[in-house]
Amino acid sequence: MTPSLLTTRGWQVAAALSAALGLAACATDVPPPTAQLGASSQAVAAAERANALQYAPVELQSARDKLAAADTAMRADERTKARHLAEQAQVDAELATARSQRAVTQQAAVAVQKQAIPRNAPQSAMTPPPLTNSSLAAPSLAAPSLAAPSTTVAPPLSGSTVPMNNGTSWGSSYTYTPGSYPGAQP
Repeated sequence: MTPSLLTTRGWQVAAALSAALGLAACATDVPPPTAQLGASSQAVAAAERANALQYAPVELQSARDKLAAADTAMRADERTKARHLAEQAQVDAELATARSQRAVTQQAAVAVQKQAIPRNAPQSAMTPPPLTNSSLAAPSLAAPSLAAPSTTVAPPLSGSTVPMNNGTSWGSSYTYTPGSYPGAQP
């Protein structure tokens, strides 16, 4: 072999070797998912405080199992797998918390409803009143009338004393004579 061929082949081998080592180094450059493991652990603890063991045991156990598997993967230096398992554990724990909170809320609503309607109350107290045709009628969109009421008051008799309001009291009076007020007919 000629020296130039050896040199060219050497460079090719060196380039391939350095590329392989570079890829191997990149594979281990994944940062450890310690923050995700901590967040997942806190989510599992929150689910336990929310009584998920009673109301969502399947989801809570799934979260615990995935968190344990993430810890195992972390010890085996499988960081990507550990991150995925920790994320799944957090989601399962949050689902367990939500289901537990929903169950507690539903129980509280039932308790309030039972207290609001006594057991010895008549059936009519527990059911809404029936709908009538007047309650089903559409509301009127017409503007209210500003005209004076339709009731007519007869004028006082001629020569009678009529009390009047002077703006501060009803202490004054006047004597009525026909035609002394607007609109009066003589």
